[in-house]
Amino acid sequence: MKNIFDVEITEFTNLREIPGVWLTNDYSAILDSLDYGDQSDLSEADTQEVCLMSLQDLKPETAAEVVLNHKMSNVLKPGQIKNISTEMLEEKLWEEYADLSLQESFFNIGSLLYAAFPSEFPKPDAAYISISVTPTNDQAIKALDGKINESFLVRLLADGMGSGAVLHRMFDEQLAGKKFPEAESIIWIINEVASEGSSKKLQIVSSGYWLDPLEHVNTFESGAYSDIALTTSSTR
Repeated sequence: MKNIFDVEITEFTNLREIPGVWLTNDYSAILDSLDYGDQSDLSEADTQEVCLMSLQDLKPETAAEVVLNHKMSNVLKPGQIKNISTEMLEEKLWEEYADLSLQESFFNIGSLLYAAFPSEFPKPDAAYISISVTPTNDQAIKALDGKINESFLVRLLADGMGSGAVLHRMFDEQLAGKKFPEAESIIWIINEVASEGSSKKLQIVSSGYWLDPLEHVNTFESGAYSDIALTTSSTR
């Protein structure tokens, strides 16, 4: 039996930044890398403001290199950081970078750089959506019982989009198949905020590149499922 869910989108909002991603410790570390000096007299708000002002004293590509080094020196080589710092002036790497697992980090970096240089860097455009998911048959009730994973959620959201949406054009086989490893990188944040009976209410954040086709959608039906575990058997 196929899962059947009724899905209602209760909120769709564009985000320029993800709240809580940048902390005072981040701003302070960036100031340290710029040899700012003593920060003991700075409040949290001051630390953020001084960090942005200090970045603005640099060339935009140099500021990008500083922020990239702070956030991504553990996953990118110095040469990559140098190249990407220039690419970020023109490209939305949270949409275009080939390694999907890094796109969320590029969005967060792009948000800070846009705050410092709104006329130099592309405008960040993530999407926040709130949805209510209601199973309509016994199979769907079982599928929704437990933690929601990304493979299930991407298939669910894709069912609300037309066939021309990027998700369908890029991942048609994975959406219909047994394994969708890229789903973990497509969904940036999942929060389960409430349950009523067998229904669940979820908050989701991802790139608008993936989610924008849902902006004017109110309700839809989905046959979503989680990745299917492949098992092997052996004989003795």
